[in-house]
Order: sequence, then structure tokens, then C-alpha cells
Amino acid sequence: MDVIDWQALKENCAGDEALVTEIIELFRKEGPVLLADVQSAVGSREPLAIKRTAHRLKGALVSLAAHSATSLAKDLELAGSQNDLTRVPELKLQLEVEMSKLMGVLQSRDA
Repeated sequence: MDVIDWQALKENCAGDEALVTEIIELFRKEGPVLLADVQSAVGSREPLAIKRTAHRLKGALVSLAAHSATSLAKDLELAGSQNDLTRVPELKLQLEVEMSKLMGVLQSRDA
């Protein structure tokens, strides 16, 4: 599976390449901040903070059509809402890997 579903992203933007570019640029700026917020919440072991920060990141990932990363953020959000911290460290690591791939793909789009 691709890191980004380019076809879905274009469909989400009604084929508007300028909007696709705007979403990508916004995520380049905000994605790392949102991930850092998730990492901080996981470090604090606060279920509500995990839920909230994962939810915000998930929303940004949905708009980018990054399905794998979205799924991981959703799982983290669910774990936070259920006060179940057992899988949180593993999910955080998987999300970090997926976000690293995603940011690499977004950076290479300029190349």
C-alpha cells in the first residue's frame, strides 16, 4: 500500500492540483508538530491527552489520504478513549515509522 493514496487525495480536492499542493504544504508544516504533540501525550501516559492529540493528527492524515498512518492514529485515539495504555508504546513507534515515510514522500514530491 502506498503511503498516500494519490487518487483519493485528488478526488478529495475535486481534481484541484493547487488544493492538493496546499494540503501537502500545510501538512509539511503541521504534521511534525501534531506528531510531537502525540509523542508528548504518550510520554505523559495521560489517556485523554493521547486521545485528543491522536484525534487531531488523524484529522490531518485523513485530509492527506494517508490511510496507514490514519489507521494508526485512530488506534491510538481509541486506546486513549478506552484508557488502555498497553498498546500505546507500540502504536506510537509504528506511527513514527509511518510518519517518517510520509514526510519523505512529501519532501520527494518537490524533487
